[in-house]
Amino acid sequence: MGLDMNRRIDPHLKRVLQTFSRNWEAKRAAAFQGLDFEDLREHLAEVRDEALDDLEGLLERFEANARRRGSVVLRAATGAEANALVRDILRDHGGRVLVKTKTMVSEETGLNRFLSKAGMRPRETDLGEWIVQLAGAAPTHMVMPAIHLTREGVARIFREALGQEVDPAIPALVQTARRELRREIFEARVGLTGANALIAENGSVMLVTNEGNGRLVTTVPPVHVVLASIDKVVGTMREALLLLKVLTRNATGQPISSYVSFLAGPHREKQYIILLDNHRRDALKDDRFREMLRCIKCSACLNVCPVYQVVGGERFAHVYMGGIGSLLTAWIHGLERSRPLADLCLVCHRCEEVCATKIGIADLVRSLRERLVSKRGAEVWKDAVFNRLMGRQDMFQTAARIGRFLRPGLARKDGSARPLPFPLKKYDRFRSLPAPARRSFTKLFERSSGREAPETKTKEVVLFTGCLVEHFYPEVGLAAVKVLRRMGYRVRPAPARCCGFPSANAGFGSAARKIFSELVPLLTGDSPVITLCPTCTIMLGRLGPELLGTDKAGRFGGRVIAFSQFLKTQRLKVLTRLKRSRPLQPSITYHDSCHHGFVLKAGGDSREILQTVLGIRIKEMDRPEACCGFAGSYAVSYPEVSEALLGDKLEAIKTTGADVVALDCPGCLLQIRGGCLKAGLKVEVRHTAELLAERLAG
Repeated sequence: MGLDMNRRIDPHLKRVLQTFSRNWEAKRAAAFQGLDFEDLREHLAEVRDEALDDLEGLLERFEANARRRGSVVLRAATGAEANALVRDILRDHGGRVLVKTKTMVSEETGLNRFLSKAGMRPRETDLGEWIVQLAGAAPTHMVMPAIHLTREGVARIFREALGQEVDPAIPALVQTARRELRREIFEARVGLTGANALIAENGSVMLVTNEGNGRLVTTVPPVHVVLASIDKVVGTMREALLLLKVLTRNATGQPISSYVSFLAGPHREKQYIILLDNHRRDALKDDRFREMLRCIKCSACLNVCPVYQVVGGERFAHVYMGGIGSLLTAWIHGLERSRPLADLCLVCHRCEEVCATKIGIADLVRSLRERLVSKRGAEVWKDAVFNRLMGRQDMFQTAARIGRFLRPGLARKDGSARPLPFPLKKYDRFRSLPAPARRSFTKLFERSSGREAPETKTKEVVLFTGCLVEHFYPEVGLAAVKVLRRMGYRVRPAPARCCGFPSANAGFGSAARKIFSELVPLLTGDSPVITLCPTCTIMLGRLGPELLGTDKAGRFGGRVIAFSQFLKTQRLKVLTRLKRSRPLQPSITYHDSCHHGFVLKAGGDSREILQTVLGIRIKEMDRPEACCGFAGSYAVSYPEVSEALLGDKLEAIKTTGADVVALDCPGCLLQIRGGCLKAGLKVEVRHTAELLAERLAG
């Protein structure tokens, strides 16, 4: 399943999901009030890691204790084996109807399709799952599967599936569902549920639901089946209660769900517990990816995912959804099926802010892309650009020089590029792209240095501008030089080379390692390396050293710091040297780029420097942290998603009435400035360095 580039965004679905996200964030914040979320999830991550480290031992303890309580425990290596076990249980107990509560594991195994082909009738009893089943569709959210449907749509589904007119009022819809589902539950011989935790110390199963149907399914039918994956096991009740404390708050913003059940043995005739592996042991052996098994399926990552909020779970899923879904899919359903999900992820790191167990989802997605490229290959254009061209920095810089040579035929008077021809128009229909600068930053720096007074400063900093500043926005680099010199530093420009992140992010790890390993020796000395792009900061300071895994690279990474963070460390000097200049008149709003805000946590630094040094108060836009949709080549792969995210950002900017948008990412500068030009929005888009340098003009 992939995302058709030409398929337009559904505005209703986008509006519903974004509204839900806002409401969820408010409820979640209230639910965690008075608690330390970071401490809770740190503890829960440790508990999950300990359980995974002793997985076999805990499973054996759980199985032994569950059997002592009268349950029958069965093992299934694959989804097919699990489905066959459920079918056999139905046959053995004279049942042809299986009533189910919501369980993503049964979606994973394709249980409903399997039983239907076997002449049996699986029936969902969770309201959302039942509606989706009647519609012949798949869940669009792991916790709220029918979130995308309107009540009128639900009434239509009921009319078509049940053959009766139903009032679209919510009470009438609920009454219809209650009547139909209760009849199914009381007639069924077998009920099936999932599990939120398998507790080894007493052999019980923890089940968390918000509907009473879950309890009916476990108690009314004579036979109860639990279908759960092996990674659900925990050691003790205390650990299960910790999981519960985080799960409900993170999933639905509730201190506790409406129904929390601990099932210890059969309620009536029989209880079967099927423990499913389905390649989880293989994932556990992989040191890079095993942390994904810490996932407790709270779906908080979906609720903040900018892509999910635009396209929904029908398009951003195989079975499991979003960034974490791409990782689970790779192991459970195969690498190739995970590719569309991995490509669709923005790698913005927003999900990691709310993950209940601190899974590094974005970095794992990047690693998954690398594995996909190494084992399955890549698109021809990506291989040409990110591997063959960027992997040869001499060729890449030559290509940039050719672009500058061709500039007269590419550029318009305002510096933007001429519109792209028909086959490529979808890539600039929503933004004006920049033309290459007349001269690179390196050339302009050399010229400006010749006009400077003899250098008397003794403290040196290295300025790494990155590709966009070097070739498209050299004025940003020159502004940073001006500020740093005024602070008393001698500025040495880094060589005009890529940091390697575009190649790493596209999955070409070998090319990224080559680029980074060639760059490190060129940045000799002990001087701080100041970056003007947060993505470059991440690559030079953390990801590059991790890719190389050498002490030298690690020491180099410790010298790297973002421009605004460096200014914050030198705050007193910035204030004494810059505050004497004339005040800046325009009103300013600030956009938090994803890597600057979610990884470097530097948005507060930038705001403080701007407000203090410029003597202004920032006019905050609605959701300043929302992604603008650039993400490097993402706008080429998924222009309709990029367009939708940019449209929301432009509307937020317009609403502030600000004259200037400040930001710290050249990629966001390209996207937002280009969007403003295309939309005719009269607002300047400036890098923080430019605004600070302008302050010096007086």
